[in-house]
Amino acid sequence: MNCPFPDEAMKTVVSYLRRSGQTVIFSEGSFVLGKGTPNINVIGQACADGAVSLTEEGSIQICGRRIMPEMDTVKLRRRVEDHLRKSASKQDIIRIAACLGVRLK
Repeated sequence: MNCPFPDEAMKTVVSYLRRSGQTVIFSEGSFVLGKGTPNINVIGQACADGAVSLTEEGSIQICGRRIMPEMDTVKLRRRVEDHLRKSASKQDIIRIAACLGVRLK
């Protein structure tokens, strides 16, 4: 299952790039950081290709550079729990578990 890059993480990436005056550029077959205004489509493709990713420690890696996220993980966790409790089917929960790498017994 290919999990999409989280919206909150994408907002953090775009905010960081805008503040630093950088953007992600596709050049010579790979994604690199360069000067300019962030292009959401290119950033989305970089996320899909793994050039922008979440690390296990909770930071975000952008073309080899790590930044700390500005995400409120407690708030995100509560929203996810509320959504799962209210509307997720067993199939949805199994898909999410697979996406997170949880082994089912």
